[in-house]
Amino acid sequence: MAILDIILTLVLIALIVFIVVNLANRRRRRPRDSVSLYTMALNHMLHGEDDTAIRLFRDVIRRDTDNIDAYINLGILMRKKDKTANAIKIHQGLLYRQEVNAIQRLEILRNLVEDYIKAGDKIRALTYVESIINIDKKNIWALEKNHLLNRDLGRWEKASEYLEKILAIKKEHNDRLLALYKVQEGLVQYKAGEYHEARLIFRKALRIDPLCEAAYYYIGNSYVLDHRESDAVEEWIKFADIAPQKAHLIFKSLQTILYNLGNFGNIESFYENLLKRLPGDPMTLIALAGLYEKKGNANRAINILEDLVEKNPNLAVAKIGLVKILIGQTRLTQATNILSEIIEQMVDTEEYVCANCNNQSREIQWLCPVCGMADTYFTKA
Repeated sequence: MAILDIILTLVLIALIVFIVVNLANRRRRRPRDSVSLYTMALNHMLHGEDDTAIRLFRDVIRRDTDNIDAYINLGILMRKKDKTANAIKIHQGLLYRQEVNAIQRLEILRNLVEDYIKAGDKIRALTYVESIINIDKKNIWALEKNHLLNRDLGRWEKASEYLEKILAIKKEHNDRLLALYKVQEGLVQYKAGEYHEARLIFRKALRIDPLCEAAYYYIGNSYVLDHRESDAVEEWIKFADIAPQKAHLIFKSLQTILYNLGNFGNIESFYENLLKRLPGDPMTLIALAGLYEKKGNANRAINILEDLVEKNPNLAVAKIGLVKILIGQTRLTQATNILSEIIEQMVDTEEYVCANCNNQSREIQWLCPVCGMADTYFTKA
């Protein structure tokens, strides 16, 4: 029995040694093979050969299920191929893997942010951004994503908070943009009919940037809606003083209110003062001509508009205003000739265009709703 036990023990030891050696050899072969395949897959990925890269990454994963980077890159390619649900499944699954290191975890979270943005779920994307910030409070990529996602979601207070953090880290200043974000925050209250609360926020914007004309513009508008016309005029005068090139936005409303308040005579001096700062400004000259027409001085109005058209032959709005007055003065031949010019030109309706992304809007925008850039809108001629 003792000899048999010895033999069985020796056989068992030999079997164990064989298994251990075999497993060691397999482990040595598999990483070498998977590393080579992984390198090939990365090369194809870098050259835009996505289908081949996907096939090779899948081969890597079959051979070495511990290759976390292969999973990450496979998910990236799934997202690129618009298979966003697959990308999310792959990347989310990696969060539960024990062998994931700190750098890989951040990379997985970054990709989940991109996955959910691609899927159109910015709120879920934001949760993963916040997970990154919990790990690394100064992660500039995550802070910028947080800022942009909150901006896109209309969460202006949070967007401002993270924009301030980014500017502090970069040691930069952008009071103009911070003030415009505060204006956007106020517009939420403004559109809800909470005009007093909106004004409080607009005035915070002015404390950030005293030259933020958008704040004065909307404060004035809110006073009109609260039936405080005199206060509206005061704010609009400040608006025009800071941004004379945008003063035409208030011409019609200001003129109506001053007329109702019995201060119609102040309008002419308002336009004249603007022209001292912006000589030859078409919008101001057109408004001034309209004022003279209403006061019964048609010849003065015609002279202003004729001079304006001569200097700006493609300015359709000036031509139309001139035609209107000419018809009133029964100067029909001259009016008909100008109308013929307008028809030939086929000038489009005035729009505002973003110089950065070419987004078009019928209303003035201080902050582009598409690209988020400030002060990029100009009048489409």
